[in-house]
Amino acid sequence: MQLKFFLRRLGQTASWMLAGLLLVVRVQAQEGSTIPPEYRGREDAVARGIMNGNLIETNYRNHGEMARWNDMPWGIWPKTIGGRHIDGIAVVVVGLVRGERAKWSQPPYNFWPPGTRDTLLNPVSIRYREAGTKVNPADGRVWGWLPLPGFHNPFRRDPVTNQRQPVPAISDDPSSWPPFWPDKLHIADDPGWPGRWNGMFGKGVFNADQESFYVMDDLSDAEYLIDPRTRRPNSQYGIYYPDPNDSTKGGLGLQVNVRLLQWANILAEDVMFMIYRITNLGKTNFGEVLADVPGQPQTGLYFAQFVDYGMGNEETDESAAFNPQLDVAYGWDHDGIGQHMTGGTYKLGYTGFAFLESPANDHDGLDNDEDGIVDEQRFGGPGFLIEGRDNIRAYVQANYNITLFERHYGPLENRRAYLAGRWWTGDEDLDWVGFDDANRNGVCDEGELLNDDVGRDGLGPYDIGYPGPDEGECDGQPSIGEPNFDELDVDESDQIGLTGFHLGTRPFYEAGDNLRDDSWMWARIRQSQFRLGQEPRQFVANVEPFLNFSSGPVELGSNETDFFSLGWIFGVDEQDFFKNRQTVQRIYDADYRFAQPPMMPTLKAEAGDGYVVLSWDTLALRSFDRFTQQFDFEGFKLYKATDPLFSDARVITNVYGVPTFYKPIAQWDLINEYSGTVPVLENTAFYDLGSNTGLQFSYIDRDVVNGKTYYYALVAYDHGFRPEPDELNPNPEPIDPQENVFSVNVDQAGNIRGHSPNVAIVTPRARAAGYVPAATNEDLSRPTEGIGTGRIEVTVVNSEAIRPDVVYRLTFADTTEGFGDVYRTTHFALYNATTNEVLIPRTPLIESPQTTVAADGFVITIYNDARAVNWNQTGWVGQDPETGQTVFRRNPRQLAGYQTNWVVSIEEDQGSNFSAPAYYEYEIWYADSLYRTPTRPYPGHLRGAYIPFWCRNLSTGQSCDLLVRDLNSNGQVDLPGDALVVADLRAGVHRFRYVLTFSVAGESIAPSPGNRIRISTFRPFSRNDYFQFTMRPGYVDTDLARKELEKIAVVPNPYIAAAEWEPRTQVQGRGPRRIQFIHLPERCTIRIFNMRGELVRKLEHQGVNGDGAAWWDLLTEDGQEVAYGVYIYHVEAPGIGEKVGKFAIVK
Repeated sequence: MQLKFFLRRLGQTASWMLAGLLLVVRVQAQEGSTIPPEYRGREDAVARGIMNGNLIETNYRNHGEMARWNDMPWGIWPKTIGGRHIDGIAVVVVGLVRGERAKWSQPPYNFWPPGTRDTLLNPVSIRYREAGTKVNPADGRVWGWLPLPGFHNPFRRDPVTNQRQPVPAISDDPSSWPPFWPDKLHIADDPGWPGRWNGMFGKGVFNADQESFYVMDDLSDAEYLIDPRTRRPNSQYGIYYPDPNDSTKGGLGLQVNVRLLQWANILAEDVMFMIYRITNLGKTNFGEVLADVPGQPQTGLYFAQFVDYGMGNEETDESAAFNPQLDVAYGWDHDGIGQHMTGGTYKLGYTGFAFLESPANDHDGLDNDEDGIVDEQRFGGPGFLIEGRDNIRAYVQANYNITLFERHYGPLENRRAYLAGRWWTGDEDLDWVGFDDANRNGVCDEGELLNDDVGRDGLGPYDIGYPGPDEGECDGQPSIGEPNFDELDVDESDQIGLTGFHLGTRPFYEAGDNLRDDSWMWARIRQSQFRLGQEPRQFVANVEPFLNFSSGPVELGSNETDFFSLGWIFGVDEQDFFKNRQTVQRIYDADYRFAQPPMMPTLKAEAGDGYVVLSWDTLALRSFDRFTQQFDFEGFKLYKATDPLFSDARVITNVYGVPTFYKPIAQWDLINEYSGTVPVLENTAFYDLGSNTGLQFSYIDRDVVNGKTYYYALVAYDHGFRPEPDELNPNPEPIDPQENVFSVNVDQAGNIRGHSPNVAIVTPRARAAGYVPAATNEDLSRPTEGIGTGRIEVTVVNSEAIRPDVVYRLTFADTTEGFGDVYRTTHFALYNATTNEVLIPRTPLIESPQTTVAADGFVITIYNDARAVNWNQTGWVGQDPETGQTVFRRNPRQLAGYQTNWVVSIEEDQGSNFSAPAYYEYEIWYADSLYRTPTRPYPGHLRGAYIPFWCRNLSTGQSCDLLVRDLNSNGQVDLPGDALVVADLRAGVHRFRYVLTFSVAGESIAPSPGNRIRISTFRPFSRNDYFQFTMRPGYVDTDLARKELEKIAVVPNPYIAAAEWEPRTQVQGRGPRRIQFIHLPERCTIRIFNMRGELVRKLEHQGVNGDGAAWWDLLTEDGQEVAYGVYIYHVEAPGIGEKVGKFAIVK
């Protein structure tokens, strides 16, 4: 509705509202394709990948096909432990277009007899196994979907085999990304986004745990073109050029951007989202009426998905159903039991597909999706600005069906734009919010939250890799590329929903050329359309069910774009399936945006002899949750397991007894207001936020067995969000704490194919004979320079990263307190003193001990002393006659050479205006000359008294003063009796430090000249303290290796049937048998003989980093399993020596 008409509807008295409205020029949104036209689908760009970012695991190809049968893994749920449910998925678009023959029946073409009339054609775009792949009969070229080059790395190598193995670009594998993205070349400030992930929500934005992106088109389909070689039509039924100006474009002229999204969040772990952005590159306006054709048919498209159900291997008892009200089609197995191809059974679930975003019709003047808005658009531009809640309500009431709107979106008063009081009408569903203008000056100031106003690249100041402000950022107006607006706001389209469903069988659909026959396909989809208001129905297929569901007809003009989005859903049963269907809808309604866990840390592991050292980075601490607009990192949890599924760690149950969370072996969290357990998952479980332990970035696990493989996962978690209730939302829904997911990819044979960065797989092993681990070269029990009394420990966490050529310097910062005599350590930093490079930047020192993050392969644990008297080194000073060591006693009679019986008591001075604690150390000497105390008057102290004691400040090297505190108030010095006060003169005033009193038993015996008392202290590190050290790598000491040959052994010995470290696999049920030789030299040859002296097996051990263990799989040189009995081994290490021993294998 026009703005002036809106104002007229409100009446002439509403002219005051002009001040609250800002009319702007409508900006053309980014509809159509931004990919240069030279990029077209090619057969040599086909790549196969695997999606396994949550419990769904399947193969897929970048031409629209997924879960291809007999290509492990296909349609697996739950990942690794479950079995197949789906044997194939295809994306299909069928169309109705004019088949030109009339003009081609005239000279000079004469392709048909004169007067031949035009026909109707039904081009089909599909690429599905062999049965659904059309090819040029002349040369075998594919006529169907083909991927565009440039959207993945064709030279990628497999990380396990190192063989060239391209896969479609996937977010968690940077080696799969192309050098640049062709669809981003038009972006002026960073053309092509080189080196950054092309995320759905922006440059380098990883919204999903796993996201794959590729582009395909059907331009290679020349079925209805004129063959340039024969110059004859390829089809007798007519000619169709989607772009009459470009004879090389075939098919329907469609280009499809495909995104596959998986979240491992417990709420979304059973779902995969499939988003198709379909652009018409041709000149045909699908939806136009062919007025000159009998019946005046309307051209159009149907978007469809074909699914080949494969519930286990038997495929004889499947059914399927559809529910048009919920836009969902699904299937199940009657007995719920599937059969593994390798034997055995598994429990089947329900699986199906939800139409989340069906094609839209924004030209018919109807509210197709019944959300109260007519003809909303995904490319409508910002519209105009309305300010003030009353103005917003007035416009909505005048232009929307408020009843339907609030039924679909909830109360208007809860919509984000309404709450903000600023609404751009192009954001039809009122969920885009601009920057938080906290000071109301109308300018985006530094530090103000951007909310959705992040600009075209989707990145804000708190995102990792933020390059700086870009076009549209913080301008108070929605722009393409920003969340909750236009293309990234799924509700801004008038969707028509699921319109067709058919359950057949695979033999029916794949018989003959059915899937390659355009007319058959068109008829099948047209016949599957159900009437408006159709009730949910169930069908029984029983044998090899094949599902066809569709949406249409779709109107799509030239260079227009539409969307086709689905959720692939699994559930344990029908109830669980539909619960997950609701979750999918909530995620979709939130524009695929919900609370995110902190950024994923990278976990490193170093295997030791009987221990494992783990370390990780600090990336998670910088996490900013876009959804809650908070820095909400709370802590780390460390999980440990003995299998890649972490099945022995998932033991924390919900209220129903179902295992829900993993139990950590260690947890660290911030010291703040968040701790203890909180209810989650709609009060069905509890989540532990920690106990305010403080953070740590390394951990040593000593609860391990050498030779056994352990799987560790480190997750960062946040504290969730509990909104404060208000009058508009008195019962706000809390957001549960979120934690990182983790994954270990295992094939059916049990081989590890990869894992997430926060997972470490490590096998502790015995060290090689003579191996000396990497360590520091210096004594770090005291600072290299300074007065601090603390120490540091350096722990190697990555031996390969040790740099022996670097001098390291750990420095500190402090702040003074009180009268300036007391300081507090505040920060530390680590430098490469050789190059002055900062390795660990200035970091708060908040506890002791505190461990740093890893740098150059090691971590530092800082033991910083708090200010206190060191009572073990305080008192009369003497010498142990046997050891010669200095000793300290309060009672001098306990020291050799002392005659005095003056037992000293020492306390810090407290309670007077002159008391001032300090970190200094002092010595008080008894002398044969007298010291005169200060003459300055201090209440309760004698002035100018003479005493036989002298004082020295050992820390400063200067003399200190002694005062006599007249305890009996008789005006004279009484020793013992009165107290001595140790003091320093500061700015003309004495600062009292310590009070010394003496007591005697019996007759007093005075000290002898030279007898002295020392007051020692513990002192924190100051700005003048530093540690300087170097590292040495691990090495083999040959002499030590010779001595340790006797440690060589076989474990277990005897070997009885199995060893606890042997892995299990799905295919065999148990892994290969094996024993372990331990404490071997790093390089050696092992020969194994039977008792007859026959060589059974020869093993070459080539260890690295002190690896002293070698495995034998109990196979002979010929690959045969060995018999039980006693065997002899001989270990030969050149330059070191030999060792002979024996072991037994028990049946």
